[in-house]
Parts: sequence; C-alpha cells; structure tokens
Amino acid sequence: MKADPDSNKSPGPLGANRNRQLSTTCSSSRGTNQPGNHPTKGAARWAECRNHSEKLTLAHENSSSPTRRESQTSDFHNGNTPPGCTYEEVNCKLLEKPHQRVAKDSRRNGKAMLKDAVATQSIKDAPKGSPTKNIFLFWANKADGSSKATPRTPIVQKAPEKTHGQIKSRSQLSVSKAGLGGIKGEKPRSDAAETAQKKTRKDLYPDPKVFSHIDAHVLRASEQIKSRQGLSSVQTIIRLITEEAQSKLEMVRAIWMWLCHNIEYDVDGFLGLSQKIHMPEQVLKTRRGVCSGYAYLCQEMCREVGLSCVGVPGYGRGTGYRQGLSCLQKKSSHMWNAVQLEGQWHLLDTCWGAGIVDVEKRRFIPRHDDFFFLTDPKYFIETHWPEDPAWQLVEQHVSLEDFEQRVFKTSEFFKLQLSLLSPDVSLLKTAHGEATVALKSAHPTEFSYHLSKLSGEVSKDDMGTTHGMMTVSKQSMTLKVTPPTEGLFDLMVFARPSDSPGPYHWVCSYQIQCLEPISRENLPENPFHFWGLHQKVKDFGIEDCSWRGDLVVAARGALLLTLQTTRPLLATYELVHQELDTSLSKKCLASQAEEDKLSCHVLCPFWGYYRLSVFVKDLGDTAFKNAANFLIRCSSPINRNELFPSGLSMHCGSGTYTRGRGLSNPSHSAPIITTMQGKCNITFHARPDVEVAAVLSKDNVTNTKYPMERYVLLTHLRNKVSVCILLPEPGIYKVGLFGRNKDHKDFAHVCDYIIRCFSNPRWPPFPRVYSLWRRGCILLQPRTGVLQEQSWVTFRVKMPKAHKALVIGHAKTELKPTQSKIWEGEVHTGPAGTLLKLVAKFSQQSTSMEVVLSFDVGSSG
Repeated sequence: MKADPDSNKSPGPLGANRNRQLSTTCSSSRGTNQPGNHPTKGAARWAECRNHSEKLTLAHENSSSPTRRESQTSDFHNGNTPPGCTYEEVNCKLLEKPHQRVAKDSRRNGKAMLKDAVATQSIKDAPKGSPTKNIFLFWANKADGSSKATPRTPIVQKAPEKTHGQIKSRSQLSVSKAGLGGIKGEKPRSDAAETAQKKTRKDLYPDPKVFSHIDAHVLRASEQIKSRQGLSSVQTIIRLITEEAQSKLEMVRAIWMWLCHNIEYDVDGFLGLSQKIHMPEQVLKTRRGVCSGYAYLCQEMCREVGLSCVGVPGYGRGTGYRQGLSCLQKKSSHMWNAVQLEGQWHLLDTCWGAGIVDVEKRRFIPRHDDFFFLTDPKYFIETHWPEDPAWQLVEQHVSLEDFEQRVFKTSEFFKLQLSLLSPDVSLLKTAHGEATVALKSAHPTEFSYHLSKLSGEVSKDDMGTTHGMMTVSKQSMTLKVTPPTEGLFDLMVFARPSDSPGPYHWVCSYQIQCLEPISRENLPENPFHFWGLHQKVKDFGIEDCSWRGDLVVAARGALLLTLQTTRPLLATYELVHQELDTSLSKKCLASQAEEDKLSCHVLCPFWGYYRLSVFVKDLGDTAFKNAANFLIRCSSPINRNELFPSGLSMHCGSGTYTRGRGLSNPSHSAPIITTMQGKCNITFHARPDVEVAAVLSKDNVTNTKYPMERYVLLTHLRNKVSVCILLPEPGIYKVGLFGRNKDHKDFAHVCDYIIRCFSNPRWPPFPRVYSLWRRGCILLQPRTGVLQEQSWVTFRVKMPKAHKALVIGHAKTELKPTQSKIWEGEVHTGPAGTLLKLVAKFSQQSTSMEVVLSFDVGSSG
C-alpha cells in the first residue's frame, strides 16, 4: 500500500494529543514514531490536538444516535491509534467466544451463523467515572459484556493440508455451532517440558528477507486482485496469493502480507461514525475492518489452506497505551490470532502489523510492522494479554494485574534488542527527589527521553530534557530524573542504533510520582541527550578521562579537563550556561591537543550548571564527532576580568599542530603562563627552513603610548627560536605564533599562549623591528627600545652577512665588528624625541643602507 502523502506530518510520539480524562476510555493504539520527528519536537501541537479531541468528544456525547453509539462499542481497533487522542468513553463487548461448527456446513450457512452470533451480543456503555488505578491512561475501549461465563479455551483439531496446489473445501473442517471462535483439538500446552522444546521465531526463519519472494508475489497478486472485481472471494484470493508458497510457514506469510497491505483499519467504525466492520465478508467487500475483522478474516483464510488458526480475545497495549483504568473488571478489548505450525502454536496480529491510525485526522496510515508476525510469546505478552492464560504460550503465566503494571514497551524496544536493568515496574516514586531508570542494549544504541507533567489528569506540561541526566556506555543507559515539582510525570524513552541518521523511536514509558522535589536550578539544554562519555568513546580514540562521575564541581570557578588518547586527535569544545552568550563562552575555554592527550582549561564566570561538550576528530577527518558532554556545577564563579583573551584558537600551547609546523622541544608546553615579574621567554627548537613571527594582544589596554607589537622581540638562531615578551601593564594577554617555510611564503597560525600577570609591571618596549631583522640576528645591547636622553649607550648587535652597520640619530655613529662578528659602538642618544635607527648594508654592491631597528629617546623626567 502506498503510504499516506501526509504521513510525515502526522503527530509523532510527542506531537500527538496526549490528554487524559478520568471519564474516558480509549482504544489502545499502536501508533509509531513518524519518520523525521525528533523526540524533543512537537510539544507545541498538544494544545491544538487537545482542543480537537474535546470538540470531537462533545459532538459524540450530544449527537450520536443509539445505533451509532452501539456500533462504536461493538468492537474497536486496539493497536493502530497514535498516542494522544481522547474520545468519548466506549466500552466494547467482543463477540461471545465462538465455537466450531460440528458438520460440513456450507459456506453460506457458516456466514449466517456468524451474523447470528454478532446479532445476539448485548452492548452497554461503560461508567463515565472509573477510578485511576495504574500509571498511564489505558488507551483501550473496555468491554463490559453481559455474559459472565468463563471464556472457553480455543482448542485445535488438525486441519487438512493444501496439496498439489489445490485448496480443500472449508466445509471439510469441523467447527462448533457458535461459529469462528475455536478449533477442536488439544488445548495449547504450557508445561516446562514443552516450553523447553518450543521453537522461537528465529528457529522458524532467521530473517524476514527469506520471505522476499513470497512478499513480492503477494504484492503482485494484490494488484491483480484489485484490477478485477470478480477476484474477491476468500477462495480466489487464497489461491492467488499462495501459489508460490511451498510450506505452511510460507502460506501464513502470504496471508499476513495480504492482510497487512490490503485491509485498512475501520477508523469511522471505531469512532462510532458508522457501523463497525468485522465480519469476514464485509471486510473483504470494503477492504476495511476493526481488530476482530482482521482476526476473523485471517482465521478464515488460514482455514482455506488447511492451517489451524484461532482468534484470541484479550487486552492490548499498543504504542498509544496509557495505564489508568483497571481492566480487571472489564471484558477484553482486542483480538489477534494464533496459528499452528509443526504442532506448535505461534502468535500474530495482522491489525497491528498493517499500520497506524491518525485519529485526529480520522485516517489510516499504512505502515507495515513485521514485529507482530509470529512474535515470540515472551515478547508478545508484553503487549497482548489473552482472556485465557493458556494462550499466553509462556511457561509462567502473567496475571492481568502484572500485565498492567509492567513497563510499557513498544515493538521498537524488542527490535533494538533492549532489556530492562531496573526497575521492572512502570510506576516509580522518587527518593530524595530522584528516580532512576536503566536499560541494557545488545548493540551500541543512542538514547533520548522526554519528561512531561500531568496536570489535572487531562493535559501535560512539557518538561523537555532539562530535568534529567542520561549517561551511556557501550551496552547500557542510565537516566536519573529529578522532577521540578510534586506530582505525576510521564517519562518517554527513545532510542535508535548508534550513528543512525534516522529518527529516534519511542521504546518504553514510565510514570514518576514525585513526592519531595529537590530545589535546584534547571540543567542546561543538551541536544546530544547523554551526559558523560559517549558509549563509543574508545572507538573515537579516547582511552581515559580525568573527570569521573555524573557531576563535576568547579569550587573556585576553574577546571582542567584531560582526555588520554590512543592516537593524535583534534578537539573543539562548547560551554553552555543560561547566562553565557557565545562570545563570552569562547573566553572561558583554552584547549590543547598533544600527541597522546587532549586538555581544556575551563573558566566559570556564573553560578549554576554548565554543559561542556567535547567534539573530536582524527587528523585527516573533516567532521567532528560529539565524544562527551559534562555537567559542571559552579559554586564560586571566577572574576570576569580574569577570563581568557578573545580570539583563542583551538591550538593553545605546544602539541600536535606545533610539531607539524616544525617547532619542537618547547620551553612551555602548557598553554597558560603566569608571571609575577611581567616578562617571559618562550623558546622552541625549529627546523632550519622555518621562520616564526609573534603577535601580542590584550582585550583592554590602558597603556597606549607604544603599540603592543613593541613588547615582543623574536630572536632566530640556527635551530632555535626565542620569543621574548615584556608586559606594559597587568592583565591577561594572548601571544599568537605564526610560521612559514620555503614551501609556503605566507605565515600560517601555529598556536596561542596565554600570559597572565596580576602584579603591576611597567616594562618599556623593545625597539621597533623591521623586515631585515632575520634569522641569526641578536640584540645584545641595549635590550630596551626607549633610551635616556643625552646619554652614552653601548650598542652590541649580531647581524650575519652585514657588511656595514651604523646608528643614525642627531649624529651618525659607525659600529665596528668584533672577531665574533658582533657589531659594537658607543652612541650618544641626543635630546628627547630623537629617533635612533640601526641601519646596515648586507651587500657590498648596495649603495643604500636598510633600517633594521629603531629606538626612541625619552626625557629623563
């Protein structure tokens, strides 16, 4: 069947109307997550859905005729309604459990008896004010039938086989007087000896792909049947769709596929807007039916090919299930099938396998769900509870009360191979304001969750993901929820395979009763859903982490995160706080990437909770991956004047990047240098072809007499680079290092250093440096760039390849080279305001002198 064109607009697990009404009992529905719907989206639609639901309920109460009301309560679909729609309380009485016919009656007589069985039902409305017993509002029409007799157990009599491509007449099957309910034979055994020998679905077939040829044939045959109106009888349809079936298992598969793709759920009948369609001939004619319509037609089609099949009445818990009204005093509200293969009974639900219903829009959305085809009983009992416990087909029978109190799990829970670690009941009570849920996963799985508060049992307040802490490992998930107020809360857990680009799917639900909320600030939003290290962090190259536990405390407003790595990685970081904007957040982080370690210095300028997210990638990759999300609580913020300088790169201090640029053996490996004297030297070993430049900057400069570039002096030796820094005033500075080599003429950023000085330095600047101050040049004297007026100063400068050197000011002084090739001379500074220039000629043929350094002459006052 072609999917509904608007199905992508259908409400997802959070977008559907989620009203609760004590006086309302709705059908349990199996609406699944809509593709593309993120679990944290869609909350804005609740109010709209609620209004729609209330209007529809009112209309039903005021205008529904007795006939319509009776049709609404006669049967219902217990598995295809997406979560969140409330309707007038409808208690459906299922058909009295039918018996087999006793002789080889004609098909026409059999249908007549079925109609008689339907006609003799007694239907009555359920009370409007049933009390809430369990966790969620039970989304199912409860049946309050007049018959108090104990339901009969379906019994089996072996049916004839389909042989040589021919289908034996259904009249050869022995059935009881009541109609289609059961097949005579042995009651399904559930003793330990038989249970140990039972085949699981995996034993029957390893993967649904083994049915690909059958599925394709059924879909082709379906088109043929649709195109020819005469091909509408059970016999004709069965003959066409089972032509390629070679076993009973393949026959069951063919019937399953045809029903799932050719019968739509009778939405109008369920809503009481028309007579419900449940008799096989009606279902075939209209191609619509409620749950019993699917079940009875499945039973009819199985009998046509000699398969033993029964309809099993009971209660269903679909994806729209909400606990609340007890089922203990009600008749069953759903119907499915059991089919016998190789002497063993197996369970299936064609209604839930066919699709979902958007009740708000009153439409059926085809969505094949193979989970409900021959589902293992241990999983089936999580969502289907039969009236007769024998049809649970499990060793230890589950009581209805236990069934209602179990954690609600969707089919996606089992598809993802999840299991419960704790707790195993769906109603949780907080201890010290907190409730904890833990799941186990067989494969790496990503999780998310959504918390909402029940208000007056009829609506919900969206709590989002700011009141829980989810941590994950490679095979488990733990979620600690701290509701903000007293009351009742819904907790929905979502999951998807790790690294899957698809949407998260709803997997299970709890309800949390908060007795004594703890008072604390909301956690910061976490779009990555988990806290701590990613479950695949070792695959990312991270071996260990310096931060342990769920919460990191920054007692003094500063922290250092260290991640040990198994290979060189690059990392970037994101710090989030409700009062922290993006620009200020960048001034709170200083990161370093070394060969076997990633580090990040974190500053916290505000009280409260922070999220620090870590993103890593290998050196050759283009995209960063979220590797960790840490929760930080700051109880003593740092002064905002002590934040890091603006414009820091992701490469602070020495590390992988500096080594790749030809710099090694740093004098300072850490990115933060604290000096009380207001000066420091940073040195590296450098390859001979590497040239380095340095830039000093400060966010707020008060001493503006000389430019900041005058406070850095670079000295290039053969295999060493020295960056000498003098600070003109206290504060926090950034030193940016840049490099180039013979292959790259432009300077490229290498790394940043942070220099902090909280004393009161007043260092004068260095002389101004010109382009000819190159490798091998060393300023020995004077080291300051501001000279005293009318004084004699000794100049000693080493300038390789220089042929002549002079100092020019109010007078011209020629410097003389020593045997060690150092140019020396005594220079008179002259009056204040004079600019002394050190000039040199580096070629004998040159007729001009080039400026190398310049000095200012200041006043003695």
